[in-house]
Amino acid sequence: MGGIQDGDSSADCQLPITFRVSGMNPAPQGSKSFIGKGIGIESCKNLKPWRNLVACAAVDHGVPLIRGPVRLSIVFLFTRPAGHFRKDGTLKPSAPKHHCVKPDVSKVLRSTEDALSKLAYEDDARIVGYSGLDKRYCVGDEKPGAIIAIIPLSP
Repeated sequence: MGGIQDGDSSADCQLPITFRVSGMNPAPQGSKSFIGKGIGIESCKNLKPWRNLVACAAVDHGVPLIRGPVRLSIVFLFTRPAGHFRKDGTLKPSAPKHHCVKPDVSKVLRSTEDALSKLAYEDDARIVGYSGLDKRYCVGDEKPGAIIAIIPLSP
């Protein structure tokens, strides 16, 4: 994932548009509950609030609508569970270093891409690749959410 591919050069890239989404853990998109007659609803109750938070952060940052190809870089930030900490608030040595539990990075990516579609880029089909994609626990007083960089590319 990422890196310079055949046909790409650093001259193809413009400066990234970077902004932070803060306030809740990223919500996944992809799992549906079917209620009958072929009608499915998203099973994550936080999907709409997450998409709204992402969209509002992009608008607040003044992200323009990009009509050409883009590359994304996203770091998803999750709150550590209370069980990872000692009573004095320090991290237990047994606490995992990596966020390797649900939700899947691909599912939070999908919800975030869709939140930015028609707002930061015309359609998520404009995304041609990723220069970074990670999920991790918040550090220190960091708030859950995401750090998003949208890198416009030459058409």
